[in-house]
Amino acid sequence: MSFCSFIATNHEMPEVESKVKCITAKEAIKLGIKPHEFVPWENIDPDAQILYAENEDDLNELVITKDAYYTVSGYTSYPFIYEVTFGYSESRVKQLLEYLKENIKEEQIVELWKVWIDQDNNDLNIPYNRYSCEELSLDHLVQMYNWHHKQYKEQYCIVLER
Repeated sequence: MSFCSFIATNHEMPEVESKVKCITAKEAIKLGIKPHEFVPWENIDPDAQILYAENEDDLNELVITKDAYYTVSGYTSYPFIYEVTFGYSESRVKQLLEYLKENIKEEQIVELWKVWIDQDNNDLNIPYNRYSCEELSLDHLVQMYNWHHKQYKEQYCIVLER
């Protein structure tokens, strides 16, 4: 079983790209990046791919990419799917709230899903709430993503309309 959060919608939306880059060890050396103390550059194939982030906060950033790693067509009938990934923090949830409020167009419907893939899909009875884009608050998203929240649900969907 795997956790997946995604947006399903009837109109295209912009992606939010990751600041984390995949570069080769050779490129890292040219950029003057210091290697980890336990793995000096000499012990790494120069063409090996490594992940590079300018600062540690970028490792948990909000990223929204077209399509999803998992097949989610059983959850929605909307044609545009965007995977939503981030390390939970209130500031990341604020970023997601701002993204949704800024990018939902008139007459657009957006479903924001948080599901466990491969859970018994024969009985998809996932709770949902419907809000106008203006009604959506930080607390709605915090309770969706913060497993410590008293109203947290394992699987959940928020339907938004403008």
